[in-house]
Amino acid sequence: MQFLSNFLRIIILLFFTFFAVSCAQLQNASEKPDGNKSEKVEVLEKKVEKRDINLPPGSTILDEGAGLTLGNLFGFDDRERLNINSVTFEVALDQVDFMPLVSVDTVSGVIITDWYSIDNGNTRMKINIRVVDQEMTDQSLVVSLFTQTLKDNRWVDDGINAEQSQKIKKSILSSARALKIASEL
Repeated sequence: MQFLSNFLRIIILLFFTFFAVSCAQLQNASEKPDGNKSEKVEVLEKKVEKRDINLPPGSTILDEGAGLTLGNLFGFDDRERLNINSVTFEVALDQVDFMPLVSVDTVSGVIITDWYSIDNGNTRMKINIRVVDQEMTDQSLVVSLFTQTLKDNRWVDDGINAEQSQKIKKSILSSARALKIASEL
């Protein structure tokens, strides 16, 4: 019984130590350097402002490599493996540029828009896009277009519009392929 009690104390101590180190890393990463931002951070912040991405007040985009991740803890960098910095992602982002964006995650390749009203405010739509890989095949992209209709002053879900989702997907993939071909010339 004494062994179990000591073991639990050690586990709890390790947990709190890991938590404290993680919090210290986040605090150091969020502090701005002496007024000099890297060019990459400035470009990302300008894209965020241009694309109407709503970040919480006072938040900034952290420089790449900031903070402690589980992958870094075990000695491998998972950012290189998961980063979807592709033509397909950029084309998808440009395709939904007219809509307000809720979330854009280049690491996982996910773009989520906010609701956008059409049809004189009686219908609204929301698009979720996920770039799975950089191959530009049908399986490389997942698009879901959700619609709602205003009935009796309440929004009623119409579900996913599969036909329009497929059209958006084909449009993104064909534009991405054309850009890739043009860039290789």
